[in-house]
Amino acid sequence: MSRPKPLQRFRYTRMAWGKLAVLLFFTLILLAPFTGWLMSLPLWAMDVAGHWVSSPLHSRDERWFNLALLMAAVPSLIAVLMRSIEHNDRELRIGVVVAAFAVVAILVAPARNAQRFPADAIVGSVPAVPAEPSAMADALVSPAPAAVSPPPPRSAREREAEIDALIRGAASSAAHGDSFYRQQLAMIAVQAQGSNAKRDADRYEGAMRLYREASAALQPGAGAERIEPIEHYLSAAMAADPSRALPPRELGTWRLGAFMHGLGRYGVAAERPLDIVDAESLRRQRDAARANFLQALRIHPTFDGAWRGLAWTWLYDQPDLALGALMIEAEQTGRAGGSRAVRQRIDVAGGAEAAPRFQILQARAQEVAMELHGLSIPAAVRVMARRPLPSLPPAVAAMQKMVGTGTGAGVAVEPAPDDLSTIPRLSDALDAVAFRGTKTAPSTTALLATAWRRGALVVAGPLDLSHWRARVGAGGQKSFDARIAGWPRYRIARGFDLPRGLDRSAPAILILPAMIERPRGDLGNLVLLDASSGACSGRYCGWVLRGP
Repeated sequence: MSRPKPLQRFRYTRMAWGKLAVLLFFTLILLAPFTGWLMSLPLWAMDVAGHWVSSPLHSRDERWFNLALLMAAVPSLIAVLMRSIEHNDRELRIGVVVAAFAVVAILVAPARNAQRFPADAIVGSVPAVPAEPSAMADALVSPAPAAVSPPPPRSAREREAEIDALIRGAASSAAHGDSFYRQQLAMIAVQAQGSNAKRDADRYEGAMRLYREASAALQPGAGAERIEPIEHYLSAAMAADPSRALPPRELGTWRLGAFMHGLGRYGVAAERPLDIVDAESLRRQRDAARANFLQALRIHPTFDGAWRGLAWTWLYDQPDLALGALMIEAEQTGRAGGSRAVRQRIDVAGGAEAAPRFQILQARAQEVAMELHGLSIPAAVRVMARRPLPSLPPAVAAMQKMVGTGTGAGVAVEPAPDDLSTIPRLSDALDAVAFRGTKTAPSTTALLATAWRRGALVVAGPLDLSHWRARVGAGGQKSFDARIAGWPRYRIARGFDLPRGLDRSAPAILILPAMIERPRGDLGNLVLLDASSGACSGRYCGWVLRGP
């Protein structure tokens, strides 16, 4: 009797077939990432090999065509050449040589056309004038396009107003639980690189030494009349080195203490009620403190204590922005630590009367930050976060009724004078910092905000720009970086429609990675850098690459 085969012992029922189908389905789901990666290997190989047989001036389609032509022509020509040698056919060998030259001509022709018609001429530029080429520019196009006049520089007030809008936007995004505030902080860091003010290290160190000696006998929270010497020294330090965020943060801490001290004098047991003159003076003190914290964040968007101090200045008139600032501060504290002594000094300047309101907002910010990071929230933090905000103190309510809440555009800090003897007194300085600038041209970040928030644009980092540099060569990088310092930089994540008004806004950089759709519309003052081909598009390409 013959032995049955192993598979004949089992009878497959519908249940068994169903189990097998379910197992196969989940196996395919589990292997889907690997399968997708495996299926993308031929495309990746075609792209990489296409770079080997093409120049940076070829487009992606041209690189693929060149590779396919080469893969088909080389074996065919070799086979025909071997047949001509075998039959000793001279005419066939000559035909093979002619065909080889034809293939080489087809491969080189697109690059020659791109050199004759560079990207600047296609998108729109200015008439060509002689310009001294650099290594980076020679790698891009030849002959050299026009060296155009530089873009109109932005005034300091316009730049500060744009960064202040980003700071307020970051606080608002954080307060609403939108992680977009990280992109806004990254853009602030990019625009902070545009400052090229002169620095005097000796004067800075001398002013800070005098400040430390003068502040040794005082604590934040002293009256405005007692901190005038401290303001003189810190203003001198800011004038000596505008790239340091420490002096404006310290000055903001002292002015915050003066504002809270002034509010305390008009409490329930005040000798006289608050009048319009006192209310305007308090508002200016608050705006001066806020302006200094904003200036510290313009220089360094993650500077220790700056967001906390800004939250104190928003505590009464804009508690939602104060909550957002504390959320940003809580995330930075959890990531990098920060100085506890700095936080304590700022809280002392805030005063004991406002501490309960501040602690509730701080607990709410800590609760949200811990939830985002998946951390367990202490019971004390939950209880504090559930408490309602206390009512406004009578002095604050009276001040807001008389002079408003001051929720307009951010105030700008005047540059401190070079001569220490000419530093204005506090009353004059408060009048100067109350300026609210108006932009004469539309903001580039505001025009691109819709595409930015929808994810079509991402703030570009050094690695994104290095991909374009790798295509055009390494020459002239320092001068290139200096010319685009402070410009907004975006990496294109997907195609989008460019808004109107970019021809009147400040210039910005758009980096187009490989295999990403080009934005549709008029670039205006934008400069588009194609990382796959090394091309540059925009009216300011000649100036960006070669200078005036």
